[in-house]
Amino acid sequence: MDSRHIKDYFSQDGVVCDYARAVLNVGLWESEKIVFGRFFKTGDRLLELGCGAGRIAHNMYALGYKNIVSTDFSENMISVAKAISEDFGYAVDYRVEDATSLSFESSSFNGAIFGFNGLMQIPKRGRRRVAMSEIFRVLKKESFFAFTTHDREAPRNAKYWEHEREKWKDGTRHLKLDEFGDICYESEHGELFIHSPTCAEVEEDMSSCGFQKIFSKKRSEIACEPQCVREFSDECIFWVYKKV
Repeated sequence: MDSRHIKDYFSQDGVVCDYARAVLNVGLWESEKIVFGRFFKTGDRLLELGCGAGRIAHNMYALGYKNIVSTDFSENMISVAKAISEDFGYAVDYRVEDATSLSFESSSFNGAIFGFNGLMQIPKRGRRRVAMSEIFRVLKKESFFAFTTHDREAPRNAKYWEHEREKWKDGTRHLKLDEFGDICYESEHGELFIHSPTCAEVEEDMSSCGFQKIFSKKRSEIACEPQCVREFSDECIFWVYKKV
């Protein structure tokens, strides 16, 4: 999968509008409030990656997190996020950034967030590791990095992955998929890519970048989400790692 395809998808007007509506209609998940509140202080300088139209940053700002630098590689997403922020009088610092090549100085943030499984929308495992390393670089020591992923080994997905494995064996897999665990499906806005990792894969990659695992738990085990959140996104795993 070409990363330009990912950027083109998230630059479409329809996709940007969906993410803009989520800023107010969905807001912070209950599980996000719990996890972020546990590991981040309101005075921390936080870096958000893959912010979309600002769902997380906007609502964290309202809770008192006033020092957030919120980034996305889609110029359209950032433009809309800025407009929403200005409408509310919020001083969120929105910037266009590529998670695999951050412009920030080393050790300049007290924490980082990559919400809504965004880390796994970076194609190719090697590039995801580059992003992890970049996040490690810009974090101060003892700082936390929180993100979410799907779980390839979840029992409810077993039949799907059994079927996918057969496709990889007989050569009928989707031609744009680079690695087993990749998913490419037709959404209402076109072809959408995401990687669904195993827990072992996440732990191996994060460890290789120097992070230490602090916390991992399914979203449903953290909080009971309202209907609007469950319609917006399905089950995932929350991960929190520490730069040691």
